[in-house]
Amino acid sequence: MTRPSLRPATAVLALAAIWLLVAVALGAFGVLWPVPPWLLWPAAIGATATATMACRVATESGQGVARDFWRRMSSTWVWLTVGGVVQLGNRLFIDHSEALNPVAGVCFAVAAGFAMVAIVRLPHPRRTWRSSLATGLDMAIVTTAAAIVFSHFLWNTANPATGGTATATFLLIVMITGTAAVAAVIKAGVAGAGPVLAPALWTLAPIGLLSPLSWLLAPVMAPWPHLDTSVASLPVSSLIVALAAWVQDRVNTTDRPATARSAATGRRSGPWRNISLVPYIAVAAVATMLIVVTLRLGYLTPGLAGGSVVLTVLVVTRQLIALLDNAVLLDRLEDQAHHDDLTGLPNRRLFTATLSRRTTPTTVAVCDLDGFAALNDRLGDETGDALLRAAAERVVAVSPGAVVARLLGDEFGVLMPGGDTSLAETLVDAFRTPLRVDSRDLLVTVTAGVATGTGDEVPDLLRRAELALQAAKYTGADRFREHNSALDATAQHHAELAAALRRGLERGEFRLLYQPIVELPGGTVTGVEALIRWHPADQPVISPAEFIPVAEHSGLIIDLGAWILDQACADAAAWQQRHGSGGPRVNINVSARQLLDPDLPGLVADALHRHGLTPDRITIEITETAVFAGGAALETVRELRELGVGLALDDFGTGHSSLTLLRTCPVTTLKVDKSFIDDLNGTAEQEAIASSLSTIASTLGLRAVAEGVETRDQADRLHALGYRYAQGYYFARPIPASDIEELLTGPVLIP
Repeated sequence: MTRPSLRPATAVLALAAIWLLVAVALGAFGVLWPVPPWLLWPAAIGATATATMACRVATESGQGVARDFWRRMSSTWVWLTVGGVVQLGNRLFIDHSEALNPVAGVCFAVAAGFAMVAIVRLPHPRRTWRSSLATGLDMAIVTTAAAIVFSHFLWNTANPATGGTATATFLLIVMITGTAAVAAVIKAGVAGAGPVLAPALWTLAPIGLLSPLSWLLAPVMAPWPHLDTSVASLPVSSLIVALAAWVQDRVNTTDRPATARSAATGRRSGPWRNISLVPYIAVAAVATMLIVVTLRLGYLTPGLAGGSVVLTVLVVTRQLIALLDNAVLLDRLEDQAHHDDLTGLPNRRLFTATLSRRTTPTTVAVCDLDGFAALNDRLGDETGDALLRAAAERVVAVSPGAVVARLLGDEFGVLMPGGDTSLAETLVDAFRTPLRVDSRDLLVTVTAGVATGTGDEVPDLLRRAELALQAAKYTGADRFREHNSALDATAQHHAELAAALRRGLERGEFRLLYQPIVELPGGTVTGVEALIRWHPADQPVISPAEFIPVAEHSGLIIDLGAWILDQACADAAAWQQRHGSGGPRVNINVSARQLLDPDLPGLVADALHRHGLTPDRITIEITETAVFAGGAALETVRELRELGVGLALDDFGTGHSSLTLLRTCPVTTLKVDKSFIDDLNGTAEQEAIASSLSTIASTLGLRAVAEGVETRDQADRLHALGYRYAQGYYFARPIPASDIEELLTGPVLIP
């Protein structure tokens, strides 16, 4: 078994740690026994060379900004290594006691400058001028706070040397490294270096504290010449750089989708994603220092007092900018709360608020796009959004001076002064011209409702207009309707009927009747159609024509349809068990609303499995209108066919584009509408249509069933025209499942 190889960044980090341990061991040894002044410089040079290697590793694994940053940082450590070699040579061959060779000091200063350049040249994300101003103030606050702390530190601590070039050089290094550390903190915590570089910058930031710390410890280390401040800080700095390079390498080479998304947006996640704590920490640090100085001295020095004033002005200005930004944000949020993002129109909240303030005669019209859900499924969300925007422009264009709002989904509202009841008709007519959507014309009609009123009636106009819209939908698409008092009564009745429907389902008040489908000419029963009936307790039977539309509109058709499916499968299973293949197929009607339910195929499969019924004993009846637009409904139909159940197009010939559907919809049966059967034995043109439908079905290998047969003459003529299956009152009216048994033993033709 091969052992996993050590990653280069990990190996370099380990080497940097070893150099630090060597330096610590040698330093401790030199405190106990006399050693030459140059003892620690070889370890320091090894450490800086290792840091250079670490920068190269981070450079090779990085891309873009990260690669450029670490390439510049590698130059820093090259110069530090050169400075270390110069200082070691000076100690060995020239001046054993000189604290810092001027040439080495220059190398160290150049190295600090390269570090500063590497940090300053990091790009920052694009911002608005307000955001840039706020960020600039945050940077000024951090910089001022750092300047106050560093200046106080430098003025109140002993110099590491007696003076001269070495002192000046070291002071310069302290200032540059301190400034670089502040710049790193600003880039990582304020300006926004992004998640690719921020972890490494935070790791590098403590290096800026090493030079001031060395300055502070210089008097303590003075008795031991081998422990000068430069050589003591280099191994620690090298370890920090190696650790930062290791962090950078992990970010560069680890595939983390969350990190990638954050890098793309430039934002942190969570409640603090837009808040930088760095300025607050900087101000808190200065405040703490001022309190300590005041308690110790009893007063503030002029420098600290002046710095605190500048810092206070910056903080107050920053907070003022924040307050102004908050005001702008509140205005924007209020605008978003009252307007639709997609179309830019007022939303329902603003529409109703505007309506509530009206007292003069007012007209409210409401319209929605016919079949929009199916169109959106077929064309895609982007085209659907473009269609809504085009529709909004059309509504605005035909309603000058009116308040136009997107109320919900594809529903638009129009509020206009006066009592113009023709507004709904105007909207319907306007959409009979195609909309221009994505360089193509789409003909999308609307259905509309309108209501007018004045005084106390005005706030209720939206509800009334929507009632009129629903009433128009009951009569079909591309229609309009004006509100009247009868609609209120109808709405109340429908609400009560919907509640009664729910109770009826819970109480088991529904029954299934079955109307036979017979084979011509003999009249043998080959199938039955399940028909729902409602028998409320202590009330007359309610017609399906009355409660089915209410069930559709209220959504109860889903639960009612599930009950019908389960009961019909149970009866079909009983017939299959007693009669085998001689039992009738059961046709079950499924509404357009049910076809939009993605759970329908699973519901059918569960019912078949639960009752032990083979799929070929079931035929699902659908209407042409339900699947005309394709989309989710047509996909559901295809999934149903894959289960093995039959599919019948009900009322064939009366819906949209019937012949086109035969190519796209996987039906097995055509149920020819009663209107064609009623015209038999009339003119030759009327019979030609019925005959053509039978021929089309036969050619396509489909079963044609003639609906609504009421006379013997119709049955005979249908057989002559090629029909082999028929259904209607001539053969039998809908009857309970128990009565179907008697019809399975012989023909049902009435003499």
